[in-house]
Amino acid sequence: MGEEREAWGELRAAGVLHGLAEAHREATLAVFGALSRSAGFKERSFGVTAFDVLETQLDRVFRVGEKGAVVSRDDLNGSPGWRYGPFRVLLKRHEFGAVREIRWDRDSPTKQFVARQGFADDPQLSLDLGIDVGDTPGLVTLVLAHSASEEPLEMELFLGRPRLNADGGSPWHWVRPLNDETLGRDPRRKLVERTLPLWTDDEADVPMRLRGQRETSIETA
Repeated sequence: MGEEREAWGELRAAGVLHGLAEAHREATLAVFGALSRSAGFKERSFGVTAFDVLETQLDRVFRVGEKGAVVSRDDLNGSPGWRYGPFRVLLKRHEFGAVREIRWDRDSPTKQFVARQGFADDPQLSLDLGIDVGDTPGLVTLVLAHSASEEPLEMELFLGRPRLNADGGSPWHWVRPLNDETLGRDPRRKLVERTLPLWTDDEADVPMRLRGQRETSIETA
C-alpha cells in the first residue's frame, strides 16, 4: 500500500480527518465572526488569528491531554503538531486558491526540513539547513494547508506530503482536499440501531382514552 493511501485510510478510519475538518470550520467561523475588514483588520490580522484559533480548536476537538484521547500533541521545533500513530500533522496557512503555489524553499527552516523528508517515489538530496529539529525516526510529517475567504464565505482545507520545490515544481508529493465529498461518513458518529417494536401491525388496535376523560352516555327514548 502506498503512503498516500495508508495515511488517508488510517487517519480517516480513526476520525482524525473529520476532526481536522471540524476544527477548521469552527475556527473559521469564530475568526470571521470576531474580525471584520470594516473595523480595520487586514489580511495579516486574519492570518495570524486563524492560525492561533485553529491550534486551539484542534486541541479541543481531539481532547488533547484528556484520558482516552487518540491524538496527542507532537510539536516540531516549536511548530504546533498533532500525532496519530506514525503520522504527525503540522499547520500551514496558504493564500486562498493557491495551495499548489506554495514555495517550501522560501518558508521557515522547519517547514523546509519537513519538505525534505525522504519519499520512496521521489527521493531528494538531503541538504544541511543548519537546524536541529530533533525529529523522531520513522515518523511521517504531513501538512494541513488551510485557508478561507470572507465574502463569500468559503473554506479550503488540504492534507498532503510537502515536497521541497526549489526547482519551481509541485509543492506536494501528494495532496488531497478535506471536504464532505472526500471524507464521507464521520466514523466518530456511531449509528444508533433502531429498536424493534414490541408489537406488529397485524395486532388489532387497542381503544385508547385520555386519562381523566369523562364518558358521556346518550340516552335514547
